[in-house]
Amino acid sequence: MTGQVRQERTGWRDQEISLRHRLWGYDCPAVDVDFLVIEYDCGKAAALVEYKRHGAGQVQFKNPSIMAITDLADRAELPAFVAYYATDFSWWYPIPLNSRGGDICVGWEYLTERQWVEILYRCRGRQVPEDVLAKIREVAWVR
Repeated sequence: MTGQVRQERTGWRDQEISLRHRLWGYDCPAVDVDFLVIEYDCGKAAALVEYKRHGAGQVQFKNPSIMAITDLADRAELPAFVAYYATDFSWWYPIPLNSRGGDICVGWEYLTERQWVEILYRCRGRQVPEDVLAKIREVAWVR
């Protein structure tokens, strides 16, 4: 028995490529992730982050799409995270997907935006510039 190809659920993706790819069959899986970002510096990849807005389902480590992101990061020797965020950006909750992510982001806890940005800069081997910190303080003040 062959598995069924999952149908499009949201309707906002490019329907033509989505439908076309489904013709290629169950054994040719692909995933359109929520918001997978390659964090980079000077043209070199620094981390993979799957951003998920608060209220998105719990990350399932055995989900093939999460496993594929983790595998890609491991092969590239990059840290990988799923990063949940509040709709007002008042908190961030990163979940390391691999050991490199765990080395950079110790423990699972809610972070401020500044703390999350510090982690992103740490992935790049850099310090957060003061002008960026000032912008973060400014928008936090508006909230």
